[in-house]
Amino acid sequence: MTNIVRQLATYDDSPLKKSKGGYHVMLLAALAGLAALCFMASSAASDVWDAAFRITWLVLTAIGLFLLSILSRLQQQLTVRRTLLLVSMIAAQMLIMTGVCALKGLIPGFYLQGQVLLWLPYALAPTVLAVMVGRRLGAFTALCCTIFGIALFPEDTDSAIILNYSAVSFVTGTVCALVSGRVHKREQILRAGFVASAIAFSSVYVLLSLDAAGSRDSVALRGFAEGFTVGSFAVELAVTVGVNFVLAALIGGMMPALERLFNISTPITWLEWADMNHPILKKLQIAAPGTFHHSLLVQRLAEAGAEAIGADVTRAGVCGLYHDIGKIANPQYFAENIVDMNNSPHSELTPEASARIITGHVSEGVELAQSHGLNNRIINVIREHHGVSTAYFFYRKALDHYEEEKAKFEEGLLDTCPEEVDKSIFTYKGPIPQTRESGIVSMADAVESATRSLQHPTEEDIRNMINGIFKGRILDGHLQDCGLTLGEIEILKESFFATIRTMHHNRIAYPRPVADDATAAVIEKRKAETKQEA
Repeated sequence: MTNIVRQLATYDDSPLKKSKGGYHVMLLAALAGLAALCFMASSAASDVWDAAFRITWLVLTAIGLFLLSILSRLQQQLTVRRTLLLVSMIAAQMLIMTGVCALKGLIPGFYLQGQVLLWLPYALAPTVLAVMVGRRLGAFTALCCTIFGIALFPEDTDSAIILNYSAVSFVTGTVCALVSGRVHKREQILRAGFVASAIAFSSVYVLLSLDAAGSRDSVALRGFAEGFTVGSFAVELAVTVGVNFVLAALIGGMMPALERLFNISTPITWLEWADMNHPILKKLQIAAPGTFHHSLLVQRLAEAGAEAIGADVTRAGVCGLYHDIGKIANPQYFAENIVDMNNSPHSELTPEASARIITGHVSEGVELAQSHGLNNRIINVIREHHGVSTAYFFYRKALDHYEEEKAKFEEGLLDTCPEEVDKSIFTYKGPIPQTRESGIVSMADAVESATRSLQHPTEEDIRNMINGIFKGRILDGHLQDCGLTLGEIEILKESFFATIRTMHHNRIAYPRPVADDATAAVIEKRKAETKQEA
């Protein structure tokens, strides 16, 4: 248990299949959530057999939902923290539902006035999961809440009300998940609240009306007709809107806390990180202007590439902005910040010392990102964007120096044989990119850096350069774990080519303006007067 808790504290947003011990944490969280639901179901039961039936219902439906998640490949979207978020939000919604039922109680019959179905938080868990993870998982959460909620109603609940609950819960939760997915402003969450109000109220009203109209019980039909008034209709509508509006405001307010607690970032937070007023980006602009300009170009390439293959555009762009922030520590040693290459500071260093500075910007960037509380996905891209490649310029320089020293030793000009070059000194620590966005940023970084050296390139030069970079990275295995297919890689090539071509477009050489004869005469006269005065 101690090891699981320790691992949980360090888990990031990587998929479960790439997280060491991730399935153990997922299983533990699922069992804990199921145990909590079984406890709530037992509290609502009237005797032991009723409790056994409810618990059996929960266990069997949980197994069925797990199999459904596998068949629909939803588990590919799950991470350790996302699983914990899913379980905790379902448990929270069920707990609120149990509290509402216990507090208000179910009214027998089908009277709309005071109907408890209007008080239930159908959209809580689906909206949170849709906003923080995605629409698919949000809709799946709506299904889970609907099925689990059936076992939590008190024993004396009419079966028609349970059926109504099932229909309203699933429809309301699913629609809210679809509406809430990929929001870019926190106030957009309120829209989900109004949608939930409209769907829940209209669905409950229509279902209760149809149940009463189709009932052979004249007392129930007469009671429903007598209970319906304009005033009661308005009150129930106000209650429904108020409950869901408060629920939406609560979701919007607790979203930052949930993001920090579960280390999951919404598109809203990603857009906030793209703000150029962020302390790290402002420091990068001042300390390393060349690196900052390079990062802007990488951002542009990454966004274009992500859009072309259907990856997360915002995430790729933001990671492109931050991927080289480690160069803030020693900006003067990186080529894009060196004004005069003839006076490079590397001329005073050994190749090994230069390589340590160059490769060290990765660890420096990770530490800087962690100290500023950046998301683990950004940190992972910083750590992975060079993979396990080699700082080849300095490695080659070290090999040449070794060959020279060895030749001198063999000629008897040196007393000791030089040590062989340790390639690990010149190699980045990795790992190689693990996500599509990380792979896109790493290739955008390589392409931008390489094409920067081209002087007045033609389209063929740009295309050959891009093809050569991709070919080398593929042969090195740099992209084997990031999930990019060969088809997507070809699309990335074309996207990068189109973007680089616009960056290197030629400009028209405008002729210098020539002054007319009258203006030239005035200028010459003033020059002569100035000389005389002098």
